[in-house]
Amino acid sequence: MTDITKLMRPHLVKVATYHGVDPSEELARAAGIRPEDVIRLNANENPYGAPTSVTDVLKDLVVHLYPDPEQRRLRAKLAEYTGQPVERVMAGAGGDEIIDLLLRLFTEPGQKLIDCEPTFGMYSFCARIADAPVVMVPRRDDWSIDIDGVIDAIDDDTRLIFLASPNNPTGNLLSEAEARALLDTGLILTVDETYYEFCGKTLCHLLDEYENLVILRSFSKWAGIAGLRIGYCIASETLIQHLLDIKQPYNINAAAEAAAIAALDNRDEVLERADTLVEQRKRLEKTLNDLDGVDYFPSEGNFLLCRFNGRTARDVYEGLAQRGIFVRLFEKARLEDSLRISAGTPEQTDRLITAISEVVGG
Repeated sequence: MTDITKLMRPHLVKVATYHGVDPSEELARAAGIRPEDVIRLNANENPYGAPTSVTDVLKDLVVHLYPDPEQRRLRAKLAEYTGQPVERVMAGAGGDEIIDLLLRLFTEPGQKLIDCEPTFGMYSFCARIADAPVVMVPRRDDWSIDIDGVIDAIDDDTRLIFLASPNNPTGNLLSEAEARALLDTGLILTVDETYYEFCGKTLCHLLDEYENLVILRSFSKWAGIAGLRIGYCIASETLIQHLLDIKQPYNINAAAEAAAIAALDNRDEVLERADTLVEQRKRLEKTLNDLDGVDYFPSEGNFLLCRFNGRTARDVYEGLAQRGIFVRLFEKARLEDSLRISAGTPEQTDRLITAISEVVGG
């Protein structure tokens, strides 16, 4: 028989893939519990979901016609929400699609992306798919960016830098001074502001000065529509036009577009839920302050990165899973003693506090 792998692009025959979170049914099966007893605090999802003011628009969707390839209504709403000209915004099928498009636009095989771990794994994953080598400049012990290290890593083949602010999973922000230092290199700097609605801090104002800045955002976390896969970017008019030219024409499906517009139209209600998640994160912080053997890093997102002393992170993970609570476990060395815990509803926080006190204090 033909060995079809010989016809594949060599760098794609074996790929270190990105592993997303399992569905609740699979988590329940592995833990030996009922799916309805699962509390998902492992993906930074919004446990409230979308309010009815958002989901009601899905009932009467026109699904036999293609959506608008120019995203006119959605881009107009995004422009109003962000305070940017409509020519500076574009939506994607999740932020992941925009990451992929940026790599397609700016890199040829062998041209490089700079990443700073620990951080969101899709930057390096998309780079691997694009055959773009990833130059990893580790963050400092306080999770800040090693600016000098990044600049020293730049060579003639470097095209892109990706940084999240707040960073996932560490929760810290990229400062304006740090962003300016990297933008002054002339490379494309993508600042991923997926968690903007939980902190209210942005670098959008730098777009008037820097054509090489891209701001990436999402509806998955604050708007509670992760399952519809919609995000957007804010960038210079020139860059946005090139992204529009190369994206798939109907990349935003009708349901995602309608829900995103409804979320923007009902933003006060949606943002109120985001504020509640910040309150629950702060409530968890207070509990952890009183527990021996647990430290956490200050976070500007809807999650906490917690470090355990005297117990392995896997032991704590399994202890929580046995109680129906699932958090994010990491395999990389710098995070091997850490878990990322998403903020939940008040009732979920009640269960989490009880469970973590039993597991860590028991």
